[in-house]
Amino acid sequence: MKTMKIIALSLFVALGWAASTQSMSAQDKQQFEAQKEIIKQRRELAKQTKKSVEANAWKEAKKAAKQMKKEGWRPMPGSPTLETQMNDYLLRRYSQSGNFPKYILGEGTATAKQSDAARKHALANARVELAGALGYEVAALVEEGTSNNSYSDEEQETLSKLMQNSKSIIQQKIGRTEIVMEAYRKVGTTTEVMVRISADGNVSKAAILSMFSEDQKSLRDKLEQTMNESEE
Repeated sequence: MKTMKIIALSLFVALGWAASTQSMSAQDKQQFEAQKEIIKQRRELAKQTKKSVEANAWKEAKKAAKQMKKEGWRPMPGSPTLETQMNDYLLRRYSQSGNFPKYILGEGTATAKQSDAARKHALANARVELAGALGYEVAALVEEGTSNNSYSDEEQETLSKLMQNSKSIIQQKIGRTEIVMEAYRKVGTTTEVMVRISADGNVSKAAILSMFSEDQKSLRDKLEQTMNESEE
C-alpha cells in the first residue's frame, strides 16, 4: 500500500509539476534540478563530434561499471556486460534532437526473495521514473523558455493542469519501452534488481502534444516549437 501511494504521488508531481516548480517538495526539487543538470550536460555533448561523445561515454561506462561491481552488482543472466549496458544507457542519455531528448529514460530498483518478482517491481518503478523524467523535461523547457519563446504564468498554469488531467493517457500513449540495462545483487537472502528503460523521445513528445484541445492549438504549437528549436 505504501509503495502504491509513493508511485501515485510520483506520477502526480512529475506529470503535474505540482502546479508549479515553486510548490514542489524538497525531494521533488532535487530531482527536478538533477534533470536540469542532465539537460545541460546533454546540450554540451551535442556540440561535440559523435566520435568524441562515444569515446567519453565508453570511458564513463567503464568507470561506472567498475563501481557497480564493487557494490555487488552483476548483469542479469543473458544480458551483456555491465560496461556494454552502461555505455548504451549513457549514449541514449546524452542524445538529443532539437531541444528535446531522443530518448526518455527511467530507472527502478526492487528487492524480493525471488528475482522474477524483484524484476517485475523494478520495471514498474522504472516506468514511474520515466514518467517523472518526461514531466521534468517539459517543465524545464517551459521554465527557461528559449530564445524565441517564453511562457506567461497563465500558460504555465494551463500546461500544468493539462498534464495533471492527462497523465494516465500519456502513460498509455508512450507505449512500449525498451530495457537498456538489467543488473542484480544479493542482499542477504533476497535479490535486488535494477532496471533501466528507454522510451522513444519522438513518441513521448507526440504523446504530450496530442493532449491539447483545438482551442489550445496556439499553446500546443508554442510548446512544439520549444521542443524542436535547435540550440545555438
